Amino acid sequence: MYDVIIVGAGPSGAALSYFLVKKGFNVLTLERDPKPATRVICGEYLPDPDSLGMPKDISKAYWEFFRPFIVHRIKRISMEIENRRFTTEYIGYSIDRANMIRKRLMESVENGLSLSTKEAFLTAKLGDGCIKVITSKGEYRTKFLVGADGFGSKVARSSGLHNVIKCDDLALAFTNEVNLDLPDPEEMRLIINEELAPGTYAWVIPRSPSRANVGLGVRLSMKRSFNPVRAMKKFFKELKIKKEPILRGRYVPVGGISPRIVSHGVFLLGDAACMVIPSNGGGMHLGIIAAYLLSNSLEGEPERRYERAVREYIKPVVDLGLVHRKAADFLTRTGLLRRTVGLLPNNMVSEVIKVVKGNYYPLIKVMASMYDFLDMGRSGSYPRC
Repeated sequence: MYDVIIVGAGPSGAALSYFLVKKGFNVLTLERDPKPATRVICGEYLPDPDSLGMPKDISKAYWEFFRPFIVHRIKRISMEIENRRFTTEYIGYSIDRANMIRKRLMESVENGLSLSTKEAFLTAKLGDGCIKVITSKGEYRTKFLVGADGFGSKVARSSGLHNVIKCDDLALAFTNEVNLDLPDPEEMRLIINEELAPGTYAWVIPRSPSRANVGLGVRLSMKRSFNPVRAMKKFFKELKIKKEPILRGRYVPVGGISPRIVSHGVFLLGDAACMVIPSNGGGMHLGIIAAYLLSNSLEGEPERRYERAVREYIKPVVDLGLVHRKAADFLTRTGLLRRTVGLLPNNMVSEVIKVVKGNYYPLIKVMASMYDFLDMGRSGSYPRC
């Protein structure tokens, strides 16, 4: 019998495996793919810990987990809206996500982790004082079960933690890594363009002076009028990239944290719990931080401790990102953004980029509430839409 079984060996699952075995837990991590980190569809960007306002122990654990895998340092972020360009200083890093996951899992195995690949989670059943986990290869027993298996988590569905998500609260993101001569390798570019990336944005994240992660997204509520191949080709042409884009996409939940993330010894983590900032789709850093919080919670009253930690350190930034996202939705879908972009204060856009609550928050909050009040979100729910 295991202390913890983790389903999924992405960033969140690898981080939790790493933190738990260091504490002496008996852990089994299950991964359906033959090799962990083979499905790398991600911007591969992490913010500097000093930018997050977290307590020192959390910042230190987060930093030490990913620091060896930094490939490039970014000093600022620009947001391009119509003919205006807003820039704010913000330290972050492009990382080698695949290498980070593999190396950290390898270290964890050396420290006692049991890792099983090509093994799919099927379901879980509550037993006498334990959880029975049924997979494509067999059955296991554990005290605690963690779903780190991404959006649409099977662990969430099998344990009653799955919730219905509106199509307007879900995005599809597509990314490519390409050779690209960058005029400023220390600047990440975000491009707001409703034709290019309806309901989201396009991005250029430097990975070196001559290489970048390039991508764009679409909200699921707006995908019927969107052709991702055409959009990506158009973006490549604008960036003067001659190669043909490879279309690889993933779902990104952008509607806030799941209402329930724990139940009878089952815990959700990362994208499985929708721990994603709705305004920018960033979630890898929150998954790593949540893994550290969970590793500190599995003693005493684990469910209550984990919920409290997430409520204190993860949920506020996700909720703020949702306010920012809805305010942007209100402006874009009423056409106000195009007409008023010349009047937007730089500091307001900086607050949105940094995901902080500043002087313009009351105004942003009003615009977000108008979006809800006017019911401007497209109808339907995933997967029906």
